[in-house]
Amino acid sequence: MKKPLAIGVEDYKRIVDKPYYYVDKTLFIKDLIDKGGTVSLFTRPRRFGKTLALSMLKTFFEAEIDQKGNKIDNSHYFDGMKIMDVGEAYTSHMGRYPVISLSLKSAKQPNYQMAYQCLIDEIVSAYEKHLYVLSGDALLPANKEKYRAIMEYRASEADYATSL
Repeated sequence: MKKPLAIGVEDYKRIVDKPYYYVDKTLFIKDLIDKGGTVSLFTRPRRFGKTLALSMLKTFFEAEIDQKGNKIDNSHYFDGMKIMDVGEAYTSHMGRYPVISLSLKSAKQPNYQMAYQCLIDEIVSAYEKHLYVLSGDALLPANKEKYRAIMEYRASEADYATSL
């Protein structure tokens, strides 16, 4: 059975769900864990799969929470992938971390004001995705108020600049 090519598809989950042809690059996860750096820089030419690779990393590492506060199990997206064969030392990292993922693609706008607003929208979306932090004790009350202000577009420019 022929599968379609995933031209322009940048979402790892969508590629696995469809299914599209996918060259298994999940051992990239092992490489990142082995290197153990605090910062990684991914440089590739345009259209070489950077966004897809980051989507795959996010799907693997993220402790994703649904709207009701339940953890989402993304392990099925890696069934049959090479990362599942390298051992518990690597697969134990699956679904364990909060992940903030922002795309700067939306900031490509005709003027500064539109670009700035698009970046604010990206930040607000990231905050909404991690709304569960407001129900716990991880944030002090003042920080919870700042969190709400960011989500409700009431925050200062400085708050947005330091929001991540």
